[in-house]
Amino acid sequence: MKIIKIFSLFILLLAYSSLKADVNPDSVERVQRIEDFKKYLLLSKDEQFELKERKLFSSKAISLATQLNMPRLQMEAYSSDGYIEAQQGLYYHAYETFKLIKKISDSVGYNTLVDYRRKAYITNIMGLMFKEMGEYDKALSNYYKSLSISDSINWIEASVACMNNISVLYNINGNTEQAISILKESWNKVEDKNQDNILFDVGINLFDMYIQIDNYDSASVYGTKALEIAKRTDSPYNQAYVMLGFAKLYLAQQKYYNAESSLKEAIGLATQKGFGEIKLESYLLLAEVYRKTKKLSLSKSSLENAYSTDTSLDILSLHIKYLFQLSKLHEAKNNYKLAHKYYQKGIRLKDSINKSWEKVKYSEIENLSQIKLQKQRNEVLEKDLSINKLQIRNQRFILVISIVFLIILLLFVIILFRKRKYEKKTNQLLREQNKKIKTQERIIRIKNEESLKLELDYKNRQLTSFSLSALKLSKALDNVFQSLRDILSTQNIKPSTRKNLEVIIQNFKPHSTENEWEEFRSYFEAVHPSFYKNLKRKAPNMTFNEQKICAYIRLGMTTKEIASITFRQIRSIESTRFRIRKKLKLTANDNLYDYLESL
Repeated sequence: MKIIKIFSLFILLLAYSSLKADVNPDSVERVQRIEDFKKYLLLSKDEQFELKERKLFSSKAISLATQLNMPRLQMEAYSSDGYIEAQQGLYYHAYETFKLIKKISDSVGYNTLVDYRRKAYITNIMGLMFKEMGEYDKALSNYYKSLSISDSINWIEASVACMNNISVLYNINGNTEQAISILKESWNKVEDKNQDNILFDVGINLFDMYIQIDNYDSASVYGTKALEIAKRTDSPYNQAYVMLGFAKLYLAQQKYYNAESSLKEAIGLATQKGFGEIKLESYLLLAEVYRKTKKLSLSKSSLENAYSTDTSLDILSLHIKYLFQLSKLHEAKNNYKLAHKYYQKGIRLKDSINKSWEKVKYSEIENLSQIKLQKQRNEVLEKDLSINKLQIRNQRFILVISIVFLIILLLFVIILFRKRKYEKKTNQLLREQNKKIKTQERIIRIKNEESLKLELDYKNRQLTSFSLSALKLSKALDNVFQSLRDILSTQNIKPSTRKNLEVIIQNFKPHSTENEWEEFRSYFEAVHPSFYKNLKRKAPNMTFNEQKICAYIRLGMTTKEIASITFRQIRSIESTRFRIRKKLKLTANDNLYDYLESL
């Protein structure tokens, strides 16, 4: 999910509890400032205003909370401010804001149930920030911490929110089926609890993931439910995000007209309200729709709009999508150089994210919850034992000694039991993790091989295209030279002029292809990097001209085609082939092309 709206119900609870905890009615002016704070805080959360206006309201609330010197009100005001920054797509700014909230929260301390709810909320939000910045290992660590706190205080809604966020990471890592299973379980837990914000998060994620696995019927069901929730809560941001989701669905179904309409509606709403991230992603999808419908000029225009938004947001995942869309547009225009350039940039950035993701070692969520619950039960048991000690403190000395001995014995048995159980469970988890790691390594290896194959095919297409262009050029030059020769043979031209023309023809032929050969060689060595090295090792005395002929033969060109490109006679090329075979020590039965292909 691209926006932080998980704990809005908790935000209201925190607001009223903070007012009750911090208010010290020492003057009429102070009471008035608190009332003004409430007003600006509510206005900053009203999505009917534009984000710029809501930002002003949150700034007013922060200023009032600072003047009142009430930390809990400051946290509430900064939370609203960070929420707005996230809606704008400024996740690095939002991260710094929530980092400040955590600092204030730690200074206040954690003593009551509301305090621990605040701690769970802030920890989960920090996980969301790390996720949006591509630091998945830190995101997962914060989600687990928040889940542990939420479970310990039996806060079901917060636990569901954490599970929802963890499922998104599973999906990013390619485990979409398990992510959907977690989300459906979360949906069932909160469907009847009047928690629209959490229900929307779960629904929109199910919507996206069902599209990814081509289950369009289920995607449509959850997309419709998410849209109903967005309209019921009167949230323009959520409505724009759902329209973006339906555009993805229509695009997957090749319903390009419907996709275009949904994207224009999302862009209009995002532009009006200032939702930068939704606007950027909508323009990228619109560029893809236009490209697939052969409207390349409109696709270019959409990418230009996306670029202006991308530079102001600095969201790595969307910048990668922008680079890939730009690469595909240039490929559609047959500009393979630029297409390859932007494709490589996108791959490098994507690899940097994957390296961060490789740090994460996943374990099963259910097992983690069981371990946390077991620890909580043990803590409760230890507290009960401590109470029993206090109750028997006034009894006779010998009875105290007996009970203490029994308690120590019981603790020893419990610890021994827990240790064996933990070792057994840990060994099982390690086996499962090793199995998963091997599976992931195999998948990564297959993906890398596929990526290398695609890149090799792409360069081969470039090399073939270049060779065909060179062949066409050489044929065109042959026609020009033949025409000049015909003129020289049929027209009455002065001897001096005739001699000059013949010299020009002879000098132009070798130089006309010099630049083409250098460019051809760079492409050839990129596709076959070890060819010349192996060739020189087999035949150290081979000339530069013979190496060129070997490269043309390696591409499968005929003697006639080689003669045309190099402006030489066919017999000359045949003689060169004979010398090459001799230097490579090939017999009459050896095929020269097969031999060069094996180098």
